[in-house]
Amino acid sequence: MKMARAPRSAATWAILGAALLMAAVALRQDLEQTMTRHMLVQIPMLLVAGIACSRSMSALQTDSERLSRLEAWNAHGLTGLLVFLLTTAYWMIPRALDSAVACAAAELAKMLSLFVAGFLLPASLARANTILQLFFLGNFASMMAIVGMLYQDAPQRLCNFYLVDDQVWAGMGLVTLAVVLPLLWCLCLKSVRDYFTGKKAG
Repeated sequence: MKMARAPRSAATWAILGAALLMAAVALRQDLEQTMTRHMLVQIPMLLVAGIACSRSMSALQTDSERLSRLEAWNAHGLTGLLVFLLTTAYWMIPRALDSAVACAAAELAKMLSLFVAGFLLPASLARANTILQLFFLGNFASMMAIVGMLYQDAPQRLCNFYLVDDQVWAGMGLVTLAVVLPLLWCLCLKSVRDYFTGKKAG
C-alpha cells in the first residue's frame, strides 16, 4: 500500500510543478506588467514549481538513495540553502528585474535559477537541523523585510519598467511575507505545536 501511494504522490507533485512552471512561462507578459505580480506571483510560482518537482523525485527515492547523493556536496543542507538565499536576493534587485523584462536571456536565467533554487530547498531543509533552519529563515525574512521597506520608502522609481505606486505595493507584499513565513514555519514545527497544545515532549 505504501509503495502504491508513492507513485501517485510523485505524479501529483510532478503535475503541480509542471503546471506552475508552464503557467509562469506562458503568462510571463501579463505577470511582468506590474512589479507586484512579478515579485509576488511569478517568482513564487517558479520557486514552488521547483519545490514540487523535488518532492516528486523524493517520493520515488528511498531515504538512503537521497542522502547518499546529497551527502558529498550538501552537508547539513548548507549549500542548497546558500544557493536559495543568493538566488532570491539577486532577483529582488531592481536592476535584475529590469533586465529580466528587457532581455530574453536574463528572463531565461531568472526562470532557471529560481526553479533550481526551489528544487534544492526541500532536501536542504530536511538535512538542516532546527538551528540552521532558523538561521536560514531569519536571513531570508529579514532580507525580504529590508528590501520591502526600501521599496516603500524610496522617493523615486527603482525599476525603469514599474511605477512608484506599484513599487510601494510590492514592498508591502514583501514585508507581509517576511512576517507570515516565519509564523508558518513555527506552526509546522512539532515542538511548537506540542507547546501550544499542552503536549509533553518525548
